[in-house]
Amino acid sequence: MLKVRSWIAVAVAVASCLAAGLGQKPAKTSKLSAGPAYTSKDGKTGPKFPSVDVVVRLRGADDAPLALNPKDVKLFSGGNQLAAGDSLRTFAEAGYGVKTILALDLSGSMSGAPLAAVRTTIARFVNNAREQDRVEVLTIADDTRIEVPFGADKATLAERLKTVRSRGTMTRLYDGLLFAMEQLQGSPPALHQLTVISDGHDEGSKHSIDDVIKQATADKVQIDSIGLSRSHLEYLQVLEHISQATGGRYARASSPQELDGLIDQGIKAMRATPVVAFKTEKLSADGKTHHAELRWQPGNLAASVDVHAPLIANRWLIWVWVLAGCFVAGAILLIVAARRRQPEPAATVQPAQEQPQSVQAPPSTQPMAKWSASAEAEEHGSAQPPLRTYSPTVVQEAARPPQPPVRAKTRVAAFFDGAQDGQGAVLEATAGPFAGQSFPIAGEFLIGALPGNDLVIAGDPTLSGFHARVRLADSVLTVEDTHSTNGTHVNGVRLGQDRKLLKPGDEIRVGRSVFRVRGG
Repeated sequence: MLKVRSWIAVAVAVASCLAAGLGQKPAKTSKLSAGPAYTSKDGKTGPKFPSVDVVVRLRGADDAPLALNPKDVKLFSGGNQLAAGDSLRTFAEAGYGVKTILALDLSGSMSGAPLAAVRTTIARFVNNAREQDRVEVLTIADDTRIEVPFGADKATLAERLKTVRSRGTMTRLYDGLLFAMEQLQGSPPALHQLTVISDGHDEGSKHSIDDVIKQATADKVQIDSIGLSRSHLEYLQVLEHISQATGGRYARASSPQELDGLIDQGIKAMRATPVVAFKTEKLSADGKTHHAELRWQPGNLAASVDVHAPLIANRWLIWVWVLAGCFVAGAILLIVAARRRQPEPAATVQPAQEQPQSVQAPPSTQPMAKWSASAEAEEHGSAQPPLRTYSPTVVQEAARPPQPPVRAKTRVAAFFDGAQDGQGAVLEATAGPFAGQSFPIAGEFLIGALPGNDLVIAGDPTLSGFHARVRLADSVLTVEDTHSTNGTHVNGVRLGQDRKLLKPGDEIRVGRSVFRVRGG
């Protein structure tokens, strides 16, 4: 009887386990995302290659961050392991900057107390931003406007926020979010933060919520959202869906007073994000972007990350190329000099007796003899030379060796030291509305007539909205024309489609403004 009971108990336990296994799927307890990756040629804008820092976000099912052991994180490329995590720091400890956009819904539901609370929160947020952080504030209604561009000072911020008012009859939320993501493109590796404060109700957008999620996934932009609404709470589910689909955070502010605390929590969470250090000895310093995969072994999770390796040539290889170039140049110079020293063939003199003297060549075709009577007289010291007759001969010129083609001069890049302090290069305005002012270049610097540029030049009809881009990367300064109507000129020459290397003393003309390049 006891044996029967024991077998029944075992059977019940096994059945329970099977039922639990078949009836429930394994819960997704965590999610992983990675990027950006930081490295540099000289250790100024990131760790010196082959060391690489990668931002890693590991969250649980409740969206709370999970503890991360760097040894559990590994980098792979092409199925081969590049490196395992070496150490870990927080984003704040690493000292990297963040590029933040705060997108505000200015529909009617945001008027009054919500908008007043938003003004106060944003002013405090921007004032507390670190020197390496860049913040932009834009508003979404019938259209999307940049109220505070990247790099604006605190005085400009205060004045702009005073003019922010609820406007329009619609809220093109999806169009506004796509516009915000465009502002984050084309910059050096940086942690992007896009936070939208809205009631979640979209009206009149040309794009859909799927377009927003697709673009955010492609650009690896995580959209954080704060829902603030006094009615129609069902629209807040739109914000929650966007944040979950892009790996961002969603929170609801039940009152305008909660906004400040929620944004502060988002800032603290971002600055506490782990940064894992790797030693990628197997990655080539070829100046290319390598698509890698970051894997968290305990949870069998993976996330893609791009690592841009700087171009670093071996010193011994440089010397080999220098010596080879000197050898080739010397050989060419010796060949040219030897050909120039070859004597010209002398004229052939024939006695007149071999041909009748009366036969003369026509005047138009008779070549001049290489001889003169005065020269003969001077040689014999008499006024009258001996009577000698010479027939005319043809003097042929030696064929010249083929000359090497003329090659254009190679433009050598100038290196701007001190780029890590934001003082590596400076644009000094010599003509235009900003004449006499100087603008330091750190990373990307946009020039144009529309808000959203780093330097907005209004009132110039010859300037395009987004006219030119100046970029300082790896201590090298370049300029490129961003498809402007009237073009960008360097030292009087209009640029084509490629980027142009710059050196101190070069002059850049955009519209009616001229800037001279100098070191910081």
